[in-house]
Amino acid sequence: MTHAPAHSDLHTSGAGRPASRSFRIDIQALRTVAISAVVLNHLWPTRFSGGYVGVDVFFVISGFFITGISTASSRVRAGTRSGAST
Repeated sequence: MTHAPAHSDLHTSGAGRPASRSFRIDIQALRTVAISAVVLNHLWPTRFSGGYVGVDVFFVISGFFITGISTASSRVRAGTRSGAST
């Protein structure tokens, strides 16, 4: 008899490994706003001129993720974990 996968097995990273971070609805909402701004700018450039803001939001989100990944990686190499007091 087969069983359903555990909750942690359902969320995987791009490489097939379990994702170490939880799903962030706030980040997904920002991405949606950014994509919408760019798409609307491309569809109606004279009516909607804020497409560049969407690109800026994507740069901010990318910086947020890169900084988080870099910080976590540095902590692992240093032998500490986030939340651990050493």
